[in-house]
Amino acid sequence: MEMIKERAAPRVERLNEALGARMVGFDLSKPLSRSDIETILKAFAEHAVLVFHGQKLEPADLSRFTRHFGPLEVHHMAELPFPDFPEVRILSNVRKDGKLIGANRAGRHWHSDLSYLDETGLATFLYCVETPPAGGNTKFADMAAAYEALPKEMKRKVDGRTAIHDRNFRYSELYPDRKPLTPEQIAAVPPSEHPLVIQHPVTGRKALFVAKDVVSHIVGMEETESRALIDALEAFATQDRFVYSHPWQVGDLVVWDNRSTLHQATPYDEAEYRRIMYRTQCKGSVPIPAVA
Repeated sequence: MEMIKERAAPRVERLNEALGARMVGFDLSKPLSRSDIETILKAFAEHAVLVFHGQKLEPADLSRFTRHFGPLEVHHMAELPFPDFPEVRILSNVRKDGKLIGANRAGRHWHSDLSYLDETGLATFLYCVETPPAGGNTKFADMAAAYEALPKEMKRKVDGRTAIHDRNFRYSELYPDRKPLTPEQIAAVPPSEHPLVIQHPVTGRKALFVAKDVVSHIVGMEETESRALIDALEAFATQDRFVYSHPWQVGDLVVWDNRSTLHQATPYDEAEYRRIMYRTQCKGSVPIPAVA
């Protein structure tokens, strides 16, 4: 008779010194208890990146779990692969009848999801259905720890400043394999102005809110100085000491807080291996400027 393997008691384990937590003993394919939800949301605020291994999720499961964090967001460029769950996207290099089944080569630059909207992304959820044996890690940078470690001179330069986040700024450079944005698509997502330093609504921690391929310029700063500072801030914040790199396994669900992290997808051998990921996201709010 086959023995039934019991799931471990729910607990939270720190991933590494940079950021993140491993969430042990949670079965997200089933409704969660109030206690489990509270534990997960508390860990989310504290650790910013949560890793759940060994999950078996359908789009309905992923959608249900996402709702615990906030209202669902249907991405403005979603392909709608699941008509009953328009909030669930597919990220994949797999083709069916000659067409990609989802978005491919997405997010290979440091960014915070939907930072170019007035109400920016809160939480993003990525679930691994199929993955190559190597490559394709997702990296996460702790923007709160990076701000705290900034030299005093750099802090003086960023405190109280705002910057322009623009989806259209480098879109064609970042996605040369995609069709150019139409005038209607460009007009639908105008630039947004946000603080360079924001304050987390739960923890109160200050965090840098900048990424060089999305932020076009710092308001009120000369162009050359602005670009140099933007580039320097991202380079500082994405040092190894602030970064966790997640190696994907089938059944992994990773959840991250866009208010306190940047993330970046890394390449893999697309000619040799298939990859399929499901993605959801929660609506956020207008970022809170950090107070002195």
